[in-house]
Amino acid sequence: MTARDGVTLLALPPSAIADRPVATLEDLDATLAPDAVWVLGPSREPQAFARARSAFDAPAFHPPLETSGDGPLHRQAIAGGDLELAVSAGMRALSANSDEISSTLAEQPTIAALVCDDVTTTVRPTALETTLEGADTLASALPTGRVTTVLTGSEPAGYDELWHLEAETGAVRGVDHDLIGSLEPLDEHCVSVRVQGAGPVEGYNRRQSIASLTLTVDGVAGLETHKITDFGLEAVSGIGPKTAERLAERGVMTRTELLEIPVQTLADLPGVGQTGARTMHRHATVLETGEPRRLTNESLPGENWHTPPLCVDIETDGLSPTIIWQVGVYDPATDEYRTFVERDDPSDPGSVLEAFCDWLLGVHPNRALLTWNGWRFDYRHLGAFIARHVPYYVDEWESIPKFDLYLWAVGNNNALLPGRTNKLEAVSDALGYEAAGTGLDGAQTAAAYQRFMRTGEPLEWARHEAYCEDDCRALWHVYERLLDAAQAESQSASVSNGGDSSRTETDGSSAGSTDRTPNSQPSSDANGGEQTGLSDF
Repeated sequence: MTARDGVTLLALPPSAIADRPVATLEDLDATLAPDAVWVLGPSREPQAFARARSAFDAPAFHPPLETSGDGPLHRQAIAGGDLELAVSAGMRALSANSDEISSTLAEQPTIAALVCDDVTTTVRPTALETTLEGADTLASALPTGRVTTVLTGSEPAGYDELWHLEAETGAVRGVDHDLIGSLEPLDEHCVSVRVQGAGPVEGYNRRQSIASLTLTVDGVAGLETHKITDFGLEAVSGIGPKTAERLAERGVMTRTELLEIPVQTLADLPGVGQTGARTMHRHATVLETGEPRRLTNESLPGENWHTPPLCVDIETDGLSPTIIWQVGVYDPATDEYRTFVERDDPSDPGSVLEAFCDWLLGVHPNRALLTWNGWRFDYRHLGAFIARHVPYYVDEWESIPKFDLYLWAVGNNNALLPGRTNKLEAVSDALGYEAAGTGLDGAQTAAAYQRFMRTGEPLEWARHEAYCEDDCRALWHVYERLLDAAQAESQSASVSNGGDSSRTETDGSSAGSTDRTPNSQPSSDANGGEQTGLSDF
């Protein structure tokens, strides 16, 4: 991967790695393949830093331990030097060397962001305001007339706001909360600071939360959060810290070693039992072999239909879209791919939808559709946009059978997947799908189209269309692998709702609503980003 396509920066809180076995960190390294590892500050944690340096192949840095031997900033090269991070030991270092730092950041185009772990905000509930701590220091140390990205471990991953500061005083002139596309300063005399957090997320248990950032020369292009327990031995369903500790006492540190332990030996551990032991072996086997396992004998959605469903994927300008600018459709029956793209007038959201509906209803009126997590994204937005922009097709759209393979496998508890997360890319990769290698993700395609909407600068259309096609073909690859997967030994593990999970989800509600699904929705995040083990079912 290159700086142009994006590089991976893994942000690790010391608490998440300090007491973890080296085998867990090595599994994390092998799974996420980071290009650099950032051990978060602001406190000095030399032991955690040493563990990271010994366990990861990629270079690691820890801002509180960075010295000023080569200047006020440590320049951490990534991707062979095509991209760099300017790493500061802290706000005091910024204050003491403000002029030199400002010049360095302004003159070095390869620096994607400044890393400073004690940049933080403070919420004052009584005043109903949020303060950027050290705003005066940032205003003096950062260049004017441009947006500088500052990465900090003192704000949770997902925090992303643009602060506009007076260059002389650091007084706040404004704060942008909803950031879309390329950002601009208020004027050439303003210091604009995009503060992006990479610290622990509360909902993940702060001691377990880690973040993976995708960086380009323009800054952060994407971010994913994980739990450290999704890696190593604790990635196996049913193994928590206490069980992992008991296994470690018996010399079991990896999933391979776990599979060498007889089921009865595992069952004899406190709180495990026969069912738990079988679950551990089953899940460890899936993770190690990369082979999915069907947990029930329920048919896949559309499995018994005379014609396979059409695989659909959409691209938008963001998670709260103003336009669906690309609809991709792969037909497994003919191995043909069709795409509908708005290249000319991004102010017209209706033309792509009209062309898609014309083709679908005119050429394939009796085909079902298949998505990955579509009830939370693709179907929801397609239904809403069709109702708004081509309302004469609403009834026909609602009548089309719609399947969601993610819902069938994860939400309805029908299969165990080998991906470390349940994102389509992770699952299809674990199942041997050879991706086209576009180097793109959903966030990057959305940002590129936002740029096109704002400036008229065309996208690399072929590359972005290949990305959408890749998702459609990857979806069918996962479907076929699940068709071939071994089925459950008996009907005793049938899904809790007892229904036919291959049925469509079109009855009883308005178009695009997630309430159209007859069963409960998956418990993972909106992007299907969290691996769900058997214990989560």
